[in-house]
Amino acid sequence: MKVKIRASLAFKKLKPAEKFTFGTNVIAVLAAAGTEFPNLPVTIALLTTTNTDLGHTIAAAADGSRPARDVLKAKMAVWDDAFTKTANYVSLIANGDVTKVNDGGFLPTKGETTPTQKPGKTTDFTATINGSKGTIIANTKKSLSGAKAMVFTAAPDGVDINYAGNTMEITVGDKTMYVIVDTERRTEFFNLPSSVAFNVNVYGVNSAGSGPATTAVQVVTQ
Repeated sequence: MKVKIRASLAFKKLKPAEKFTFGTNVIAVLAAAGTEFPNLPVTIALLTTTNTDLGHTIAAAADGSRPARDVLKAKMAVWDDAFTKTANYVSLIANGDVTKVNDGGFLPTKGETTPTQKPGKTTDFTATINGSKGTIIANTKKSLSGAKAMVFTAAPDGVDINYAGNTMEITVGDKTMYVIVDTERRTEFFNLPSSVAFNVNVYGVNSAGSGPATTAVQVVTQ
């Protein structure tokens, strides 16, 4: 889903002196924009007065006294309200146009352009033994594109595995299927029966679902 670009309201989190500098720039840009923003909800004159008042209050609060800090807090609230109304108006006029947002003196928000995709399929999957009894090492070397977790499986010959969406369908019979879900690219299967051929593979998982499984690699445990 694509989100329409707007004038960012991040300026509300700025420190008082930064708000003053930001406000000074917005006022100058809007004043130069002419008829591009003809019906400002807060006039240039009132924005200037609000910004100037904030500047004076910042200087007065420099001594750290409680009354001065309280006044500064009140002036910042007035400033936030005036420039938020102005930003929302600029967003309305810009209608998603980044250039127009900039013309209003504000920074554009970031748009979300694509939804999360299912993981891709790795091409470098390996499965080997390491000399330890009943152990298989499965390794993708590179992470699956977009994967948030790795799902490793080890199945003896004769076991059918079907991947249907997020569901793994397993036909086991009298044999055991081993499944590991991990966030790492490497995992180990422990306590497998000895001298059994296992078909080992992996697929990735994220918030969009399960990706395709790799071609199985057959490994015979020691």
